Amino acid sequence: MAKYRHRTFEMFDFLEEAACALSSRSTRHEVESDDPKSWTFQHLVASRSAKMIHVKFKRKECLDSQLSIELRSDFSHLADSVVNDSRVLLDFAGLRGFSTECIDELKRFKAKLQSKGTRIVLCNLESAVRSSFFPHRLGNDRTSSGVS
Repeated sequence: MAKYRHRTFEMFDFLEEAACALSSRSTRHEVESDDPKSWTFQHLVASRSAKMIHVKFKRKECLDSQLSIELRSDFSHLADSVVNDSRVLLDFAGLRGFSTECIDELKRFKAKLQSKGTRIVLCNLESAVRSSFFPHRLGNDRTSSGVS
């Protein structure tokens, strides 16, 4: 299982790896909620299953600093919708870029989820997106990874 070492986020190459990591560390079997099976936001689509909340980005281009405020709103509304002790899988599939400002919004989102006892993992980060999480490293495509 390829897990990328990052001091803030748990990152995995593939959706299946991330889903397995989420379910392996939890004793809960279902997400108990009266929330709808899916939520749609300006930049995100979130679907709820019995095991987790799967969040995808609607756009596939780079999410730059101009979109960070809109992303903040989406993350905030989603965090408010998630019940305590949930598991969230944030899927970056197809996304080609993620700015530093968007990473800051993602950190705020993670902190809000953690305050509710909710765990979040990231998956399917293309090398350019993954590199934006490691701005001070050179050659950070595979040198930043470690097998867990």
